[in-house]
Amino acid sequence: LDPSLNEFILTHENIKVPYTGHQYSVNEGRTVLYDERTREMLKALKSQPSLDGKKRQLRYVGSLVADVHRTIMYGGVYMYPQNKNNPLGAIKLLYEAAPIAFLVANGGGQALTGLDPILELVPTSIHDRVPVFFGSEDDTNFCTGFYRASKPIDDPMFTLRRTASIVEYSQQAVLDDDEVEEDGILCAHLPQI
Repeated sequence: LDPSLNEFILTHENIKVPYTGHQYSVNEGRTVLYDERTREMLKALKSQPSLDGKKRQLRYVGSLVADVHRTIMYGGVYMYPQNKNNPLGAIKLLYEAAPIAFLVANGGGQALTGLDPILELVPTSIHDRVPVFFGSEDDTNFCTGFYRASKPIDDPMFTLRRTASIVEYSQQAVLDDDEVEEDGILCAHLPQI
């Protein structure tokens, strides 16, 4: 809002959430309340580089809007997972999670509960709460992978995918449509060394 004009001003046209980022946003002060899968995911975030090869950095302001805005602009992931005090999550589905999920999804990012897309949830109450993971496709897939049967760190291609940027690998890659098997994560066949 520009107070001198008393109007909203478009500051960025056609915003797109980057495919990957190196920042993550979570309240690590609640780590003792998180379940084992979430603690394991946070440990992996700290030890594994992002897809662009950069060391991941925690950036948490404590304001949902400010943290998600940064995530939309620069990539990465914002998360508020379930914990012992909030086993169903803490973010209200109808008037917090769903509107932000709409913005993130329309910008090319992902908005998940850990397993399900937020925009596909059907509320049962006006005050339903859900865990949230908003952000870049690669980063949200990485984080929510810890809530699935096989974790990303158990994937033999995981380390390779994050040792250098996808741009570097795609320049060297030899792709044959008959040989490409989609596993939900962008991957390219690398030339023999």
